[in-house]
Amino acid sequence: MRLLIRALKWMSITLLVIPVGCYLILFFINYQDSAPSTQAMAYLEQVKAEEEALSQHLEDNPYIYALGFDASVIDSPMARGLERYQAIRELGVMDRALQTAKDHFERPKWPITNCLSSENYLSECAVLLSATETLVNTLNEHAWLIERYSILLSMGQWQDDTNFNVFSDALPMQYFIAAQHLYLVDAYINERDSTDVIAALDQDFRFWMHAAELNNLLINKFFAIAALKQNLRLGEVLIGEMRQGDGHRPLPVVWQRPIPASVLSLERVKRGEWHFLTKMTRHIGADETAKITTKLAEALLAPLFQQQDTANRYAEMLTTEVSMEPCSDFLSLSALKYYAYNPMGKFILCTGTSSFDSYQATANELESLRSGLILRLEPTLSSL
Repeated sequence: MRLLIRALKWMSITLLVIPVGCYLILFFINYQDSAPSTQAMAYLEQVKAEEEALSQHLEDNPYIYALGFDASVIDSPMARGLERYQAIRELGVMDRALQTAKDHFERPKWPITNCLSSENYLSECAVLLSATETLVNTLNEHAWLIERYSILLSMGQWQDDTNFNVFSDALPMQYFIAAQHLYLVDAYINERDSTDVIAALDQDFRFWMHAAELNNLLINKFFAIAALKQNLRLGEVLIGEMRQGDGHRPLPVVWQRPIPASVLSLERVKRGEWHFLTKMTRHIGADETAKITTKLAEALLAPLFQQQDTANRYAEMLTTEVSMEPCSDFLSLSALKYYAYNPMGKFILCTGTSSFDSYQATANELESLRSGLILRLEPTLSSL
């Protein structure tokens, strides 16, 4: 019995010493964070430059106007946008703002939006466009919104930055789309000159290309691309109907050229994603209301996370397409060596980030839509 008790005692001591010893080894390996890499420093400088440029360009900035675009008919979109910009700038990425009720305008309830999402959008929307009286009533009721959208399109250079708050409102995309449809259909219904609709489509497309090119946030980039796709879809319907009436109509010049690579590129938004992740990692940890066991676990894991090394590695992933080691293969010798330094940061990168390949493929669909539209409407230009 005495031998059994002694054996159990040594087994217990061994079982305690091994994990404690391994933790202490990891603790000393992770004693110091990495120095900022060249790419991480370049990203940070660019982030600061964008923030400074935005702070100096608040007036006549379509980004600020767009932030407040959903303001009610009696409120100023620019004032609402400035308010939201200040809130996003002052809040941390995971901070919750005080909730205050804000009025939004009610989006028009008309079938144009629904028909454009249909597979048979050309025929279904054509039927709706023939109901001129109904369309005119809707357009008259929302003349103020058409004017608001016209102001947005006529503003100066788009300038945003990479600041983002998880709990703050993003750009009110559904409100843009509703106004865009009104604006383009209004040009069709109230056409005074044969080039009115073409000019409206051209101006709208150029504006959203400009926004897509200069956006620093992934979500806003794809909002702009969504608006470009809506322009092509509704434009095809409108031009098709005009050609039914009095023959050939030219296409917008901007449609006839391939989408510039800078519009489809994700390089700017990769920098935004890098900044977002680095800000998120500063907030890793249990909150004040967490249980004591959660706080203890966080205190033990904190030394195993190196924030700058994580930022360096993510910058390298974004610029050189370097992939992380597989998360599931922790038991191999190579994985144990790899994860010895900054194991928590590497785990975050291999589980919490995704490849940009799918995003790039989605962005590239825009050029496919444009070239397909040209092929249908103007076969002689299909080689463009």
